[in-house]
Amino acid sequence: MVEMLDRGLGPLSRIPPLPPFVTPEELVADALPLLDPPSRVTVTTAAEQALRVPVAGRWQQYDRTVTPYMVEPQDMTQSRRFKAVIFVGPSQCGKSQMLLSVSAHAITSAPGPVQLIHMTKTDADAWVEEKLDPAIFNSPSLVERLGRARDDSTFSRKRFKGMRLTIGYPVANQLSSRSQRLVMLTDYDHMPQRLGPKDAPEASPFGMALQRIRTYLSRGCVVVESTPAFPVDEAKAQPATALDPHLLPATTGGIVNLYNEGTRGRWFWECPDCAGHFEPRYDRLDYNPDLDPGEAGEMAAMVCPHCGSVIPHRHKAELNRRALQRHGGWLHESRVVNEAGERQLCRVDDEAVRSVPFVSYALNGAAAAFASWSGLVERYESARRTLEATGDETDFSGVHYTEIGIPYRRPRDADADALSVESLKAHALSGDRGVAPSWTRFVTVMVDVQGNRFEVMAMAWGAEGERQIIDRYAIHQPPDHAPRAKGEDGRYRAVDPGRYAEDADALADLPDRVFPVEGQAWGLKPVGVVIDFNGPKGWADHAEKFWRKQAREGRGGCFYLSIGRDGLNQRDRVWYEAPERASNGKRARGIRLLNMAVDRLKDSVWAALGRTDTPVGAQHVPNWLDAEHLAELLAEERGDKGWSLRPGQKRNESLDHCVQGLALAEYLGLNRVNWEAPPAWCLAGLENPNAVPLERPGDPDSAQPAPAAKSVPKRIGYLRR
Repeated sequence: MVEMLDRGLGPLSRIPPLPPFVTPEELVADALPLLDPPSRVTVTTAAEQALRVPVAGRWQQYDRTVTPYMVEPQDMTQSRRFKAVIFVGPSQCGKSQMLLSVSAHAITSAPGPVQLIHMTKTDADAWVEEKLDPAIFNSPSLVERLGRARDDSTFSRKRFKGMRLTIGYPVANQLSSRSQRLVMLTDYDHMPQRLGPKDAPEASPFGMALQRIRTYLSRGCVVVESTPAFPVDEAKAQPATALDPHLLPATTGGIVNLYNEGTRGRWFWECPDCAGHFEPRYDRLDYNPDLDPGEAGEMAAMVCPHCGSVIPHRHKAELNRRALQRHGGWLHESRVVNEAGERQLCRVDDEAVRSVPFVSYALNGAAAAFASWSGLVERYESARRTLEATGDETDFSGVHYTEIGIPYRRPRDADADALSVESLKAHALSGDRGVAPSWTRFVTVMVDVQGNRFEVMAMAWGAEGERQIIDRYAIHQPPDHAPRAKGEDGRYRAVDPGRYAEDADALADLPDRVFPVEGQAWGLKPVGVVIDFNGPKGWADHAEKFWRKQAREGRGGCFYLSIGRDGLNQRDRVWYEAPERASNGKRARGIRLLNMAVDRLKDSVWAALGRTDTPVGAQHVPNWLDAEHLAELLAEERGDKGWSLRPGQKRNESLDHCVQGLALAEYLGLNRVNWEAPPAWCLAGLENPNAVPLERPGDPDSAQPAPAAKSVPKRIGYLRR
């Protein structure tokens, strides 16, 4: 080490020594391997030789028998016959490991430019930090080929001897003006499906990736892997037939449609008893769906469709390994049709394989190495029961996408298709308007704000989420103290919530209304009043003033201001909090809002309206409800992205009321109530804090004042001894 005294600075500066002298002969010897032709080894063999993977906290050599179904797809990335390899499968089945194996082969055996495109820049950086860098630095064969310069190992680029690995994200400039021998697209269904400006989109990420490999002719390849994330497109979906046995239903976008354009390979097992080949799918698992999800999962077993043999889960790993030895394995659709009109299946190296430019694979979650059948069945059954109980299909669709690896098709049963104003009338319950059924435990009141009126609905709630509309009306008249409440002719004007803040006082008495309970000498006050925060221009400010006024009077807990959030991918169904920020740079409001994932809640309302055979989670309509208001309940239709008004429909206030009521009930804890020991606000009787005794049963005007609460001495901390 050379030490120099800097008299200007004073302290000693330490200068590291220069690197050792390198002769031209050594430089040439180091560069000569770059002139070698690509090694004739498969991707899997190269991974076994050069790549190490983490196993139970230790780094070990890559083992093809752990995920045998990944061998053929990753080996086909070096095929000169196909321009793309497309793999559809569940999460955590080894898809991401394929990207590392292909990269290791490009580094050690077939040097050339490789590009990997992740979902977002954040995800790309995380993948480099958590997956790529540890794999490189724990694999001696890879780290010795990594460049030593400062810019040779960054989040966006890795330079090795003779090749570069570029890591990017799906934007147009990342997939433009570059030639790559290999482009890998990971989690394709979570990428934007159109790149470029909104007014002039260029192409899909897959289409742009194909352009990047054109310079390399038959040596170029695009690798696409993903779990499906797009629902079935009912307008385009076709069922699998004898001529298209491996066809998946068309989706609204994403990798499933790319799979259908390829060879359509499926993973097959050989039955240990009859030696027949079959695809291990979730729908071939046998279990009792009436048991609890955990118990049902423990008894799950695969059934051979040929001989009916029952195959326990403990044989799954062995059957996967045997499939790698051609006792099953990947079988693709061929161009041959037998005399029975059935398309024959073949292996990918068969000349009769489907004549398409892409080789495609679809793996069912039942065959995935890292997924147990017990866990798969437990999650499926739990999500299915949530769907049946609430109508919310978020968890159920997620199981299809990430656990099973197939596109989700929304259930379309006869009850849903037959739901109409006539069917609602046919199942309407008799009862008096304004009177709650005998099974009522609590009441909610919902207000939808329009430009010239307040639309009001009252809903009675019972055990297990059963509910019924008990009143529906509109408030057109402003309070007397409102500005210009009466004209010169003495007639009231219509309410104008956006212009006059005082008009909101017409809602102040809603928490005090008593709804008699049928056959009982008591009635119920609302557990809460939900008021729409979205309304005509100016209403939001007036709604906040109204709530603050009620809060100063000690009644803030009686009122909730609700705001709808569109989209099926909201963070939750209901949450109650103040907004973090406002739009246009304005200061956020300081009041809490009842945020509602309206599309998910409308799924639940629609399902509840169709439950006519069970009271659990059912929503009843009364026989006195007008046809106009019944039509409002059915005013919207479900699409792939959520709910929207049907053509020709303009009013949906009753549906919005039901969403508001369900949101408040869930926020208060409806789904967490133990009905064998319910909380006080769900009790039937005068023990309920919202119950009011009636002198004359059924007459709300005979309500008696509630007994005064017993005074409890205050506990003062500093007097404790």
